[in-house]
Amino acid sequence: MTTFRNYDDLRVGTRFPDKPARYAVTADVVNAYRTIGGGESGGKDDHIAPPTIAAVYIRPAQNALNGPPGGIHAKQRFAFSNPVKVGDTLDTTLEIKELFERNGRRFVVSETRTTNQDDVLVCVGLITQVWGQEP
Repeated sequence: MTTFRNYDDLRVGTRFPDKPARYAVTADVVNAYRTIGGGESGGKDDHIAPPTIAAVYIRPAQNALNGPPGGIHAKQRFAFSNPVKVGDTLDTTLEIKELFERNGRRFVVSETRTTNQDDVLVCVGLITQVWGQEP
């Protein structure tokens, strides 16, 4: 049985996971994403991953929050700084930026920061989610 994190235990400024979530960008990953995503291309250079692959490489950091089931992904936006390329190794951390309640529901706003193997920032994401119902 999985134990989920309680909303009341979350704190603004807390980072997840303990060490950055690592993701290897391989040609197979990029090609599969392009196939699933309708052929989205990196432009003239097929070694550049589609920007929307960010939804894939930030997921392990988001999973580290370990919220209860039933949460809702309410809003998300990305700011891209540098392209992600085949062969990159990406590290992502997530930091809680805001906690609030509205209409009886609890919300978590978090920021993901992703850097490549050269410690160059490639993407910052801002995610708002409705926290799942705790047992």
